[in-house]
Amino acid sequence: MAFDDTLDRSAIWKLGISFFGYMSLLTAMELRLFDLLAGRTATVEEIRARLELHPRLLPDFLDALVAVGLLRREGDRYANSPLAEEYFRCDAPTSIVRFFQGARRRWEGLPGALKTGESQVLVRGGSDMFASAHRGQEVWRSLMSWFDYLGAMKNPELAREFDWSGIVDFVDAGGGSGTAAAHVVRENPHVRATVFDLPHAEPAFEEQLARLGMREKVSFHAGDFFTDPLPRADAILFSAILHDWDDEQRAVLLRQAFDALRPGGTVLVTNHMIDPDRRGKASSLLVSLNMMLITPGGGGYTTEQCRSWLTAAGFVDTAARPLGEFESLVTGRKPDDR
Repeated sequence: MAFDDTLDRSAIWKLGISFFGYMSLLTAMELRLFDLLAGRTATVEEIRARLELHPRLLPDFLDALVAVGLLRREGDRYANSPLAEEYFRCDAPTSIVRFFQGARRRWEGLPGALKTGESQVLVRGGSDMFASAHRGQEVWRSLMSWFDYLGAMKNPELAREFDWSGIVDFVDAGGGSGTAAAHVVRENPHVRATVFDLPHAEPAFEEQLARLGMREKVSFHAGDFFTDPLPRADAILFSAILHDWDDEQRAVLLRQAFDALRPGGTVLVTNHMIDPDRRGKASSLLVSLNMMLITPGGGGYTTEQCRSWLTAAGFVDTAARPLGEFESLVTGRKPDDR
């Protein structure tokens, strides 16, 4: 067989290296390395002694974490990077350790899921899906921390680039800890924001808004958006919400938003959305698989599918645009009264 020097073989290598990096991160979390380095520095020998590790692999392990941006090294001393300090300490209020540990377990179930089509995490698909699965405040706070991490990559752009000038009352449906609403109000002080979510989310909401110094700027309204009416508003946001549910449930949510909006009001939908020809945006396709592994009926969708759902719910003037590096924003307007 002749050599084919035109074949780009780098994609396979990049996938493999990404896996090596992911396993290094999981191992560091399992060892509680980031907790050990919280607010302090340590040498290789100090880390080895505290974690009871063998000296052979440790220097390359630590320097690999430096290279991927999770540790810093000054001289012979190691410290957490700002990312690790915020997100990978188990006791941090913003910790997403639980998500990464759970991701490994559910993705190991992918071969079985491909045969059965079944979720590897949540079994019940009703309106109380998350409430029934995430019992206890610590578990619920961990879920909110993951949502806040994802939101941090898009909320600033949502708050600054979308035209909020004509909006007074804004509702974030399923808004959890209120981070998106806080961003909107901080950049647009004339907006009155309300987070509508299950009662389980309220303690995390109170804590997060207090940390942000925004508790007096955003209110919390407890309810179930499948069964309870949304508050009256000029704009309603579904941020990383629709991919949790099947098509029938998505239709219910969008109709709820249509009914709650004032004439001329706007619905906003943000998510990782799949490109129309389903070839690019690997991150969106992988997120779709992840949601299928988590939920009984959820999954990804394209911007055109989303726009068609908005049209079916009665919205007009639908539009789509990128939001941040990974997500998309789809909007629709409720017609004015005639």
